[in-house]
Amino acid sequence: MKKFFLLAVSLFSLQFSMYARGAQDLVPAGHWVYDSVTEISLEAGILNFLGTAPATIRQIQLYLDEVDYDALSDVGRAEYDKIERYFAEEPFKLVNSDILFVGFEPSINIAGFYKTSDDIDWVYDRYERQPMLDVPATIGCGDYVTMKMDVILAQNKGASLHNNNYTNIFYSADHFDINFPDNSYFSTGFMFTEKTGIGFQIGKGSRSIGRTLTGSMIWSEYLTGVSYAQLELYSPAFKYTGAVSQFNVDKYMYHHQIEARLFKKFQITFMEGLLVNAPLELRYLNPWMIFHGIAAWREYDPDDDDPESHTCDYFGINVQFTPVKHTRFYGTFAMTQFQTPYETSHYGDSATPNGLGAQFGNETFIPHGNARWHIGLEGSWADPYLYIKESPNWSMVRTYSENMGDKAIFYEWIGSPFGPDTISGELTVGYEVPDAWSVDFIYLFMARGEQSGINVFKKLYAATGWGGQKTEFDMTDGSDDLANWAYPDKSSQSNWKELRDAIAPTGTPEYVNRISVRGTYKPQKYLTVTVQPSYTVILNRNHEQGNTAHGFEIAAAVSVNFINMR
Repeated sequence: MKKFFLLAVSLFSLQFSMYARGAQDLVPAGHWVYDSVTEISLEAGILNFLGTAPATIRQIQLYLDEVDYDALSDVGRAEYDKIERYFAEEPFKLVNSDILFVGFEPSINIAGFYKTSDDIDWVYDRYERQPMLDVPATIGCGDYVTMKMDVILAQNKGASLHNNNYTNIFYSADHFDINFPDNSYFSTGFMFTEKTGIGFQIGKGSRSIGRTLTGSMIWSEYLTGVSYAQLELYSPAFKYTGAVSQFNVDKYMYHHQIEARLFKKFQITFMEGLLVNAPLELRYLNPWMIFHGIAAWREYDPDDDDPESHTCDYFGINVQFTPVKHTRFYGTFAMTQFQTPYETSHYGDSATPNGLGAQFGNETFIPHGNARWHIGLEGSWADPYLYIKESPNWSMVRTYSENMGDKAIFYEWIGSPFGPDTISGELTVGYEVPDAWSVDFIYLFMARGEQSGINVFKKLYAATGWGGQKTEFDMTDGSDDLANWAYPDKSSQSNWKELRDAIAPTGTPEYVNRISVRGTYKPQKYLTVTVQPSYTVILNRNHEQGNTAHGFEIAAAVSVNFINMR
């Protein structure tokens, strides 16, 4: 296979050579590099800003340079070397002219999965599954510019939801994913000194603010396919990011964040954002602006009797602290709406509910010879109306559909994939020998209210068809009245006060208990084998009292990275 592949590559190029990754390459959100850098940094007793992703290789190297390599344990040095090898990986080259090149990084991923119950969603789901053939293509200009896109041969996301789908090998034209690339970007930057730099990226893909076990409550990698442009100023102790992200047509999220680190032990991130259901506007592109002070909710419809505002304010805080080496404590807070004591006392007849969410957790890495233990414990809570506003048009969600197969419609929240109205906890215990093998035990518990997940969109879609390509909800059309939406409405609901004051989990909660064991094995540096059995029990399934569902799932995958064959 190796000789055949290298021969095939040579046929596409008159000259065969290779070039290492550039400093402006972005490491995708959720990549194992962030785990490794966190482990090394905690062993040195310091923190960094890599909860915000994607980050360039140059930024990550800045944080690695703070670590004393010689003072690390055996496994710490092995982890450090593993990162450096990834940075030095050389894609296959089609064109090479001075420092400008065109290259690609092919890999093949074959997976199979099976579950015993159609009542249980896949654990090894569309976020876990890899394309059958993945060939990221890069145009690079030394350490100055990187342009990259995913070129894949894969099943579409709708096919991955099917209960009778047992492999990622597509065997039907309807299963083919024609909507790639899911991730692409242009990235450039400049270092003013050895420790201070600037970066600019425009791209499409996942982002994250806050490193957590289950997905950041503020902004998680489970929000996919968002187009964005961002400007960064960074150093080891301070970082500024200003960005605009497009969820759908005329649905823009303007956001900026300030990150600071004190004594290398304490790190805090403040994020303020404003989602606007309107065309792109210059006033929100100001990189040093307090959006809430604009009071934009008053401007798009001056009629006080009309509930439409077209905007959603957003605020987030991420804090982490490492009191001793090898461990960190963290907290993440997100807010779309909070009724102050003044508002509740002066506007007691308002139907506006709170929209708050938080996560708290601990993560510990313990060196053990040439291996390490990883222990994490996290709890989270989200109000029934976190991410939800008067209309789905300006709620914190992206919706889209595919053009093949059953043209499945997807809704993805900006933050936790569990959505609002959920209380959850996760425990993970893992043991890893870098570049050899690992085993992880994961237990997840969720108490999900009737507005959790994407439940709020099921009734809405059935009544109005909102979702996919239909991203404008007409609140004046009689067929699209507010009763079909989850937000409390005084004009159509006699129980609006009860709805406004609801506490998570609402209604008849679903109780989910899920246990997974993931094992990986690398017999060669280019070959990875993964096996993951899972067992899930759901009490009060579909929020029906006494309805119990349970099922077993097994998934196995083999991945071959061809650039590591050399």
